[in-house]
Formats: sequence, C-alpha cells, structure tokens
Amino acid sequence: MDGKVKLDLYRTMIRIRLFEQESRRLFKERLMSSRVIGYTGQEAVAVGVSAHLTLNDQIGSSHRPLGHLIAKGCHIGKLFAELCAKRTGFNKGKAGIYHLFDPESGSMGANGIVGGSVPMTSGYALAHQLRGDNGVSVSYFGEGASNQGGVQETLNLAACWKLPMVFVCENSSPEVQIMLGHEIDLPQLSIENVSERASGYGMPGSTHQGWDVEEVYKAAGEAVKLARNGGGPTLLEFKVHNIGATPEGTIDPVEGKKQYCPISNYKVKLKGEGILTDELDNQIIEEEKTLIAEASDYAVRSLPTETLEAFTDVFTEDD
Repeated sequence: MDGKVKLDLYRTMIRIRLFEQESRRLFKERLMSSRVIGYTGQEAVAVGVSAHLTLNDQIGSSHRPLGHLIAKGCHIGKLFAELCAKRTGFNKGKAGIYHLFDPESGSMGANGIVGGSVPMTSGYALAHQLRGDNGVSVSYFGEGASNQGGVQETLNLAACWKLPMVFVCENSSPEVQIMLGHEIDLPQLSIENVSERASGYGMPGSTHQGWDVEEVYKAAGEAVKLARNGGGPTLLEFKVHNIGATPEGTIDPVEGKKQYCPISNYKVKLKGEGILTDELDNQIIEEEKTLIAEASDYAVRSLPTETLEAFTDVFTEDD
C-alpha cells in the first residue's frame, strides 16, 4: 500500500469523525432534528471497505449509517441537509438518519430495522450478476443483527447463487455482550466469532481488529476481489469499540480509549513511517474542518421541508 492510499484512509476517517462532531453541535443547538447514532471508533471499517468500491457498487447500511455514506463518497452538504430536514437533502429531508438513500454514491439504504438492509443488498448483488457488469454489493450489520432470520437466509442464498457480495459484521461487543449500551446477562451469541457461521453456508469468513484500518483494508480487498471475479460472497467480522463522543475541539478520544481509536493508532503508525508529519497532520485536519463547516452551513441555510411534502414521493405519479 503506497503512502497516498494510507493518507486517503487517514483523511476519510477524520472526515467522518468531524462530521459526527458537527452533527452533535447542530442537534444540541436544535438545528438538526435527527439524533445522531454515533460511529466514533468504527471509522476504520467503513473507510477500509469502501476504499475498494466504485460508484457502480452499492452498500446497504444499518442504524449507524453516517460513516458508511461518507466513506462511500456521498455529498456531505446534502447529508447534513437530510439530517436537518431540509429540501436540499438526499431525500428532501424526509428520511432522517434511519432511511437515508443516496443512489449517486451507491449508498442504497440505511435501515431502522435490525438487519433489514441485508436481504435488500443481496438484490443489488443479483442485479450485478445478471448484468455481468463486475459490480459488487456490501452489507453492513451488527452482531445482534447477525441472529436475524433474514440475515441467515441471505447468507445461504448468496452462497448458493455465488452472488458478488460482501457481508460486513461490525461486532461492537467484542469482549462483553452489550445491548442498548448496557451489559446483558443473557448472551445473544453462542459463538465467539460471528465469522464462524460462514463455513456452515460454504463461504469464506474471517474475524479482524476493526480499529486497524490497514487490516480492514487488506481483508476487504481480498473479499471484494473474490466477489468481482465470480468467487461468491465472504463474511467478514470486524471487532470494534464504539468509543463515544470525543471531547469538544479535538478528534482524540479520552484517555483509556485510545487503544481502540483507529485515528489515534493510525496517526502514530503513519508518523513512525515518516508518511505523516505534524505539519501535514494539522493541514489535513484544518482542510477537513473547512469542508465540514461549509457543508454544515449549506444545510443550515437551506429551506426546510414543507409539511405537505409528506404526501409526495409516496407513489409513482403519471404526468
């Protein structure tokens, strides 16, 4: 992996984190109507996977979709506008965070239903297979969603039909099983690694540290290449720690959580390799802050969605 690719991975992770920081500010000031479901600490997964995707490829997301959409290359201003319920949003301000769609970037659906986008994403993979256009689809879901019947059925169908698809499980309970932010007494998984289920469906599967962006990049690259070459789907599991909001004015997490922070870890690595200097690091952060500020301003200045808009775009209407 050359230095440019490494710096691009680093920059995109910073973009995602700064976007979430600004989203929290907008929500706090009641300029954003949609509550942000945090992705802080998981940035390496979305960035490492999407680095291998093109605009011809699709992703299906979860209830934590912001990092996925940004890594896939969506318009940042329109993303802010959608969350702020503005007409200039991807879906005219009517989707909120749980139902975001941006066909232009291939971001085909966040989902408020646990595991809900997984079967849908297999449809995109089937379309690529039938067209023979070399495209792939990627489905993101969590460890809880991995138990859903629809997810299991899609794993089976994708393997049977050798669909060009990558299943990405972001396991945010890597040591202790957690639900809704609390440790649970009754386990929801009987296995240590979700990827162990792959062999039962006849597909390759593996588990990785989701806070190491280069490890994600390597694993995702192999899975995407296999799918593009007609080798069928792969189940990837990335263990992650959602480290929560970072202190205001900084992208660094509080002490005690840095070991699981993909940005902090990668910054140290890149500086050790001589790829990133303090000067370049500051430049990247300032450039991304400017991008986020301009995108946020675009959303705030946009006109709000009218109430009557709730009745449009529901059915296909003839001219």
